[in-house]
Amino acid sequence: MKEAQIEGGRIKYHDYGSGQAIVFLHGALSNGNTWRKVLPLLAHQFRCIAPDLPFGGHSVPLNADTNLNPTGISTLLKQFIDTLELDNIILVGNDTGGAYAQIFATTYPDTISQLILCNTDAFEVFPPKTFSLLKQGVKIPGFTWLMAQAFRFKPLLKTSLVLGLLSHTLSKKELSELYVHHFIHQKGVREDFIKVVNGWSTDYTLLAAEKLVNFQKPVLVIWGADDTKLFPLELGQRVYCIFPKAHFKVINHSLTYVQEDQPEAFVNGLLDFLHPQAI
Repeated sequence: MKEAQIEGGRIKYHDYGSGQAIVFLHGALSNGNTWRKVLPLLAHQFRCIAPDLPFGGHSVPLNADTNLNPTGISTLLKQFIDTLELDNIILVGNDTGGAYAQIFATTYPDTISQLILCNTDAFEVFPPKTFSLLKQGVKIPGFTWLMAQAFRFKPLLKTSLVLGLLSHTLSKKELSELYVHHFIHQKGVREDFIKVVNGWSTDYTLLAAEKLVNFQKPVLVIWGADDTKLFPLELGQRVYCIFPKAHFKVINHSLTYVQEDQPEAFVNGLLDFLHPQAI
């Protein structure tokens, strides 16, 4: 992995291929590993960049004074993009990362050439009801430490209480080793996560939805059909209806992490959408 130094600290990131840059944003308690199956399939046409954002699955805590509310995340992402000297990017957001992609698109629309949203928080869903208690929990001293101890019991990770609703295919070992390892072992990672969760508010996603009706770039909304608990298909249809220039694609046999459950279908959907701009 590579590292970028920004004002808030160090951001590790995966970087494959060359050409127009696609920047991939992941969800909470995740990291750039969630894109590991799709990046090699796209790297022959695009430069694929997947940063480890400070959402609890990252390995390097940011500076203690870094603003990690949604506005701060947009600033952090812009600093990352500027540090890598990227422009005209294709921005992809999945899960919680899709909420930040929407907010970023309202703040820095000129940075983006196309926007792709996949099973994402939106409107009055930020976070989903299943995880709404996190907002109260992280205010309790020691709560994330208790979370970390529970995460050591790998079978728990596959339950609906933790990460089991996100993917059909991810194993408890993968969830542990790829995603929550650093949350378990690093207090600084947990402290970043607390700041991120404290910033979740539907005020941001509702305002973004209002502003994005004027977003004139091409948009793809791609949705895992089996995701009935966190981001149901009806939410995806509402997200699609925000945009004046949008396409909607449903992927069967997938939960929230379409890139994990159906990576080839995910890539084919992206290429079908991007091909007119790629040739």
